[in-house]
Amino acid sequence: MSRRGVALWLDHASVSVPNLAAAVEHLDGRLGLRATVSPEAPERHSRVYLDRSYLEVSAGSDGDGWEATLFFLRFDDPRALRAHMDAAGIDYWFGEYEGVDGTWDDVEIRFGTVPLPTLIRRTAPAAVARDWPPALAEDHRCGARALAAMHVEVPSLDEALEAYRRLLGAREPSCSGPERRRAHVPLASGELILHEGGSGGIVGIVLGVPSLAATRAALGVELGRTDDDVAWLDPAETFGLRLGFAELEGGVRAAGI
Repeated sequence: MSRRGVALWLDHASVSVPNLAAAVEHLDGRLGLRATVSPEAPERHSRVYLDRSYLEVSAGSDGDGWEATLFFLRFDDPRALRAHMDAAGIDYWFGEYEGVDGTWDDVEIRFGTVPLPTLIRRTAPAAVARDWPPALAEDHRCGARALAAMHVEVPSLDEALEAYRRLLGAREPSCSGPERRRAHVPLASGELILHEGGSGGIVGIVLGVPSLAATRAALGVELGRTDDDVAWLDPAETFGLRLGFAELEGGVRAAGI
C-alpha cells in the first residue's frame, strides 16, 4: 500500500431542497448565506460559494425538508490517483459527469460496505476549471468562509477507518475513544467526522467562520454547542438539515484538525 497517499480536498456537499427560490431566499435572509443561482438551470441549481469549496443547493427533495445527500473530495492528478488506488487495493471507476455548467472527472470508489464520497476534478470549461472551486470573492453575512467538516454515519467504524487509511495513506484518522465510536479524518482541506451508526449517510455539515460571537450577532439566532466546538443551528431554522459553525484559526478549523 502507498504510504504517501494523495492529496484530497473537501470540495463540496450537495443539499436537496423542495423549492430552490424559497431556499435561496431563506439562506440569505435568515442564515446569512448568499446563494448564486446557476443561469443554466435557474429553477433547480445554485451554489453557496466558500473559499475553494461550496454548498451545492438544488431542487429535488420530497416533502418540505432540506437534506444533505452527497459530498465530494477533489483531486488534482488523475494518473497519481489511479496509481495510488491500485497500490492501496481500492476498487474504483473513472467516469465523466456533465453538470449544468461544465464537466468533471467523476471517480466512484468502493471498499466493502463503507459509504464513500465521490472523487472529482473539474475539466471544462478549461478557463473555469483551472481555478475551481474559486476563492471566496465576497464575505457572507454569517461569516462563513470554508466547508470545514462533514459528519458522516457509517455502519462499521473499523471498516471505514481501514478504507480511509488506504485512501489517504499518510493522513491517519484519529479515534475519539471506543466508548464514543467516532473518528476524525483530516483531509488536505477540511475533515470528515465518522460516527458509527445505522443510517450510512451525512448527519451534519460544518462551516468555518472567524468568530462564533460575530456569527451569532449577525444572525440573531441561538446556536447550540457540542464538545467538538461546533455551534449548531436549530434544525427548525434549516428545515431538518443539521448545519453548524466552527471557528477557524489561521485558515483551518481550531478544533479537530
